Amino acid sequence: MLFEIHASKPTGESAVFMYDNMTNTLTNQADPTITYQYDVLESQEGWSESLPFDKHTPLRKSKQITNLKIQLGLSCNYSCSYCSQKFVERAPETNKRQIDQFLAKLDVLELSSQQGLNIEFWGGEPFVYWKTMKPLAEAIRDKYKHWENPPRFHIITNGSLLTEEICDWLSMMNFNVGISHDGPGQKVRGPDPFDDPETKRVILGFYRAMRRLGKPISFNCMINRDNQSRKQVYEWFVQLTGDPNVQIGEGAFIDAYDEDGIRSSLQTLNEHFDYRQRTFGEIYAASGNIAFQGTIQKVQNFIHGILNHSEAKYVGQRCGMDDERTIAVDLRGNIVTCQNVSAVHTSHNGQPHLGGNLDDYDNVALRSSTHWSKRLECSGCPVLHLCRGSCMYTDGKYWEVTCNNAYSDNLPLFALAVHSITGYIPTLIKADGLPPERQDVFGTVLGLEDRILYTPGKVVSEKNMVVEGVEVYGKSRLVTEA
Repeated sequence: MLFEIHASKPTGESAVFMYDNMTNTLTNQADPTITYQYDVLESQEGWSESLPFDKHTPLRKSKQITNLKIQLGLSCNYSCSYCSQKFVERAPETNKRQIDQFLAKLDVLELSSQQGLNIEFWGGEPFVYWKTMKPLAEAIRDKYKHWENPPRFHIITNGSLLTEEICDWLSMMNFNVGISHDGPGQKVRGPDPFDDPETKRVILGFYRAMRRLGKPISFNCMINRDNQSRKQVYEWFVQLTGDPNVQIGEGAFIDAYDEDGIRSSLQTLNEHFDYRQRTFGEIYAASGNIAFQGTIQKVQNFIHGILNHSEAKYVGQRCGMDDERTIAVDLRGNIVTCQNVSAVHTSHNGQPHLGGNLDDYDNVALRSSTHWSKRLECSGCPVLHLCRGSCMYTDGKYWEVTCNNAYSDNLPLFALAVHSITGYIPTLIKADGLPPERQDVFGTVLGLEDRILYTPGKVVSEKNMVVEGVEVYGKSRLVTEA
């Protein structure tokens, strides 16, 4: 789709550019012969095209897996307000007695000793399952110890259950560790592990030891309605750690998987405009030095894509779960949409998240998700190459809210990229079918009146289970307010 981009400089000088999101090309309207590109374009021959899928054309998987996400269970000792798993139906809990059978099931996969394998351990809170995860990871290490490149382990934790024993083990096993924490906005998630002096000592000691050894560790933060400033998050973690080069992972605006997700989303038109202005301003003023490397990398990748004319047909989903070489499994060998769901849950599109089992791999078919090319909003969107289709299994009103969040999160990055290439800052993007609130980049051109977009329902979450000795929350429920 072709977009007309009106842009200006602080001096008042203006220009109009044309951007095609399918060919990923940017030209100057005043002189169409001016196309922004590298002197020598990288050949796209041999690139893998993104394969469209939806509930009618299911997503299938290769046996040549490079990324394995192991879902240990959905139990968690926290109940974060925007958690993607709050309303997911819980499958029966797994345990360490299933490890041997699980490892045997993996033999159906055609793994490469030379390429290696990324293995992620997921909860809920994965350390709720410490008694299962520890022997599981060690068994996987032993199973593939003869490989030229041994498996690489990854984990994300809320940090509250970390002990010195667990930290030593993570370091010894060479884990890549992410600690979920929203900095100054942690109250939106729930409890703060840094409120407990002993837990704070353990986490910070572990962080500093990993940094000193050059091992990968980050604090992973999500942006939401009550925690919008990346600058404030960065400064908070610098003060906490004393490390001006602190690594902050994730960093995108949340998706709305349920009513609490809607509550943590941008709820009015002016909130969207204010957020876009803040995001652009903070990154622009800091020249990208805000520690959110994933966010900065998105801008750089988009600039590279435009200058290389990297076409949309090669754009995969943001999460990477559309990759045929990436699978999410539980210890029963069930293959599911992603690590945030269970084999007994139904997707927003009415299809089961269960796509099959390792025992019958040739018939694995995931009907729970929709590829961006199957959504009109994505094909007609200027930020497609940055957003990459957002969450592929949201649908209905949750997709609408998620899409709006993702648009306002990526539009400032689009503006930063165009400014970097041309020297002009986009203020208006015109295209047939693009809503006015999406055309007006910062809400400064069209004079649109504010309006409420969403009114979320009330969610109740309760601790009503114990797993491996840890008290955890069950599935949340929606209640009608009196």
